[in-house]
Amino acid sequence: TADITSRSLAVTITASNKTYDQTDTASVTYADNRVAGDLFTVSGTATFSDKNAGTGKTVTAAGITLTGTDAGNYTQTTSTTTTANITRKSLAVTITASNKTYDQTTAASVTYADDRIAGDVLTVSGTATFASKTYGVGKTVTATGIALTGTDSGNYTQNTTATTTATINKKSLVVTITASNKTYDRTTSRSEEHTSELQSRVDISYAV
Repeated sequence: TADITSRSLAVTITASNKTYDQTDTASVTYADNRVAGDLFTVSGTATFSDKNAGTGKTVTAAGITLTGTDAGNYTQTTSTTTTANITRKSLAVTITASNKTYDQTTAASVTYADDRIAGDVLTVSGTATFASKTYGVGKTVTATGIALTGTDSGNYTQNTTATTTATINKKSLVVTITASNKTYDRTTSRSEEHTSELQSRVDISYAV
């Protein structure tokens, strides 16, 4: 009698790059040095070192097992590593602008929205302005310099500008008058000053 010992099987993996998806799950292809013609399947659980975007990240396949007709003839490595990339996810940032009353500035107040993966923590900010300071309906509002901060911000790449429309309403103008006393001159005209944001002087007549 004699023994046939198990053949040592060197299992390797090739990992696919992926776009950030909030998980560390990796997709790999297994290869090995089996004797040509032998039938078995190699499987395991493959993960990135963490969920975050990055290049040349370590991917580990653990719990490697063999199944199939010739599996019992081999002793395999139970874990192996390689590298792959997790690329940043594209983030679509949009804005909603609030109407305002004319205030001599182009400053706009906006609310940011985006299509982040639920649960991710990040803050969107930028500088929002109307196209001009003047009254108008449906005026273009543009947010520029859009940036991300926060725990998961590094996993996204965002558009840096966004536009919408809003209205600058006319400002209510309160006009008051200050009348000057005069000496009788047989006329009803009287000099008055009208006071508002723009000063003007007009002549009016007394009613008789």
